[in-house]
Amino acid sequence: MNGPEVFQFTLDNVPLSINDCLEKNELSKSAIDYFILHQANRYMLNNLRNKLGIEKERFFNEMLKSGNTVSNTIPIALKNNIESGNLKGKSNILLSGFGVGYSWGSVVISL
Repeated sequence: MNGPEVFQFTLDNVPLSINDCLEKNELSKSAIDYFILHQANRYMLNNLRNKLGIEKERFFNEMLKSGNTVSNTIPIALKNNIESGNLKGKSNILLSGFGVGYSWGSVVISL
């Protein structure tokens, strides 16, 4: 695996996926209460957050608590946010997964 190539691929394609998802749902970033992405690693998440221009308060990073549990990171993060009370009232949440085999996808859910 070529780590730098995978990193660059992710930085190039995940923001496109997120922006495409927002466009298809006729939403702006400000309409999203919380962004939960695959918890690949802290460095990747910080770079994605900066590239997307999302405030830390709306961007979930739980690397210290659960680490990279591959495809399970998103449902674990969603569960932990619900249980901790971070998601209050009606919330729009953008979920974005990426990784294995250069795959990626994003979806907006409302709770």
